[in-house]
Amino acid sequence: MINYNKNELINTTLDKYYETFSHMLDTSDYVPDKFNDKIGKYIFKNLKKTFKLIDSDDRKFQRKFKKDIKNLEKEKRLEERKLAKENKPKKERFKRLKNILNKLKGLMKFRFRKAKETNPDN
Repeated sequence: MINYNKNELINTTLDKYYETFSHMLDTSDYVPDKFNDKIGKYIFKNLKKTFKLIDSDDRKFQRKFKKDIKNLEKEKRLEERKLAKENKPKKERFKRLKNILNKLKGLMKFRFRKAKETNPDN
């Protein structure tokens, strides 16, 4: 997967640093090399620091992105379950209820039979 967020951040950073570096090269004709070297090291040091910041920001972005995806998938599953419940035909629901009631009736008859066998007085 291409990380577009990080690529955009890197591109903007590099554009700014290349622009800064080009200004330094423009002055290289009349500024001593000693100072240009210091400036180059300073620019490179800041560039590395900026890349570290980009990495940390990107990690935060990726975590949030993954969390958002999980939440969306969870919402989608809940919606699908809700729709599945709503879309079941009433006949199926009625049949299930009828089966449950029949099982309960059978259990009740069995219990009454057992009770009469153990207690013949009633």
